[in-house]
Amino acid sequence: MKIRTYEELKEFKAAIDECTSSVWLMGPGEEYYNMKNEEDYINAVIRLAETDADQLGIFTTSRHDERVMMPICEKLAA
Repeated sequence: MKIRTYEELKEFKAAIDECTSSVWLMGPGEEYYNMKNEEDYINAVIRLAETDADQLGIFTTSRHDERVMMPICEKLAA
């Protein structure tokens, strides 16, 4: 999963904002970011722009949020 353009970033942020519960970006080991926290979100976006971002994944705590995030995650994984 990797953010390549500003449009993708806007879509990603809009999806996170639509979620009603916690959304986490998690990577290998102890790496995790709470996407609802502004500081964590900024660090996560920086991380998503890096070359090894394919090691990262989004995790949600509700089925509604999973349905919201799935389309953008599939797009960013392509």
